[in-house]
Amino acid sequence: MYSQGRVTHHSLVAVTHQARTADIPVLVAGGGPAGLAAAAELALHGVACVVIEPRTVVSHRRPRAKTTSIRTMEHLRRWGIASALRAAAPLPVAWSQRVTFCESLSGARITDFDGAFGLTTERDERFAEAGQQVPQPVVEEVLREHVSGQPGVDLRLGHTVTVLDQRDDRVVVTVQDGQGEAYQVSARYVLGCDGAAGVVRDQIGARYAGHSDPRPNFNVVFHAPTLDTHLGPAVQYWVLDAPAPGLVGRLDQAGTWWAIFPGVEPEYGTAHAADLITGLVGAPVGHQVLASDPWLARMLVADRFADRRVFLVGESAHVNPPWGGHGFNTSVGDAVNVAWKIAAVEYGWAPPGLLASYEPERRGVVEQTVASAAANMRSLAHDLPQDEQAIQRAKRSEFHSLGLVLGYSYAGSPVIQPGPGPSGRDDGAADMTRYTPDTTPGARLPHHWLPDGSSLYDRLGPGFTLIGPVAGDAPGVAGPAGRARQRGIPLAVLQAPPSYPWGQEFLLVRPDQHIAWRTGDPAGIDLGMVTGANCAG
Repeated sequence: MYSQGRVTHHSLVAVTHQARTADIPVLVAGGGPAGLAAAAELALHGVACVVIEPRTVVSHRRPRAKTTSIRTMEHLRRWGIASALRAAAPLPVAWSQRVTFCESLSGARITDFDGAFGLTTERDERFAEAGQQVPQPVVEEVLREHVSGQPGVDLRLGHTVTVLDQRDDRVVVTVQDGQGEAYQVSARYVLGCDGAAGVVRDQIGARYAGHSDPRPNFNVVFHAPTLDTHLGPAVQYWVLDAPAPGLVGRLDQAGTWWAIFPGVEPEYGTAHAADLITGLVGAPVGHQVLASDPWLARMLVADRFADRRVFLVGESAHVNPPWGGHGFNTSVGDAVNVAWKIAAVEYGWAPPGLLASYEPERRGVVEQTVASAAANMRSLAHDLPQDEQAIQRAKRSEFHSLGLVLGYSYAGSPVIQPGPGPSGRDDGAADMTRYTPDTTPGARLPHHWLPDGSSLYDRLGPGFTLIGPVAGDAPGVAGPAGRARQRGIPLAVLQAPPSYPWGQEFLLVRPDQHIAWRTGDPAGIDLGMVTGANCAG
């Protein structure tokens, strides 16, 4: 919770199941990864919310996302639960950091990608947390447990949002409970985190734009306790020499596996699941099919992300294929962006116009992510030759994408200091496999490990942080610090570590760890601009 700022009565209201008609700051429609991340971010800043989620339990039969990226893990670190997720993950990072391409699980190895998806057990100067392979249901369970223990978060499982009624100062939301009874909740803001099939997008009149790939895909989850491979541990095996080439990997170390068969029709997959699994393994193996799931790859982005007091977050705003493992992680990024801004408005240190920066900041990230996933989809298992060099050229950007995961920028946002875009990325054709730390306003603050083993990120304040050569009587620091106090803006001042490569410049860092302003003289920082004074809203 902020130590400064004007706290509105909405921010600390006690929310209970009995207070169904009470006014609350935020209603989150949907308790998947996006909704739970939004609740976690709101709770970090002391803003109460109600989360409405139809599912009472999280099913492990359809694991969906399996990659939690470096950037998402850094957000979990901010919420204090990165270690909890790693402890809950069935496959520790140390177990494998490899993607293997092979003829089959019993056949020859073709090539490997080591250190895939940001997986590493070594400390890396570029980030505070390594990636983590973990099924999405486990992520959701860890997030559910976390937000359920946060003051002011009311997680209502078995409830469904049905109708929104936007008014000048609030949104009246009709909710159906587990017994089919309808009730209403009045909220100052609504976050539509209810996914591609949810109601919030339609309720605000937004529409997806984009297309779907016509080729079918068929997923299988199966239990095969005796299945193993001489190829050694890998988080994914791409099998190229099967009658139906595809991907397969472990969900845990107790014999539960997942498989994806691109190009397989649902009817065929259902009738021939055993044959498909045998093809990937390269020999018959005892197994039990636990679940199957046909799907189409969709590249869709909503034509708008907001309408007055309602914001689309995650898959309600965008859908992309799983290739590269970015969809769920992009949804978490959406949630963090909009939630800290709502907190700033609720506490009165930012005007409502700050919220108008949500779509300009996230749309570019989303479109870049969808384009990356679509590009990865051009070379699926049945498209690839059994040639090491060809595979390395075609798939490197899918498994090594730090430029996309960490290098995205909010440059050009109405609440970011004006200036050129991030260095080396002005032509729009940057190599997404490469990440170069950058202090251009809009970029993520370059990470740095401190001598005591902690992260520079651990020292940032919950609001804005001014980091730089502030020891002694650094000129200009008193000015922005005083103006921040007058405006109620939470501003921490942090001396840059002596070993920090960017320690001689002043960087104003936002709650989401992105740089809002860079200068040699902090007296000129425009606190009004970076908190939304110039936004239309």
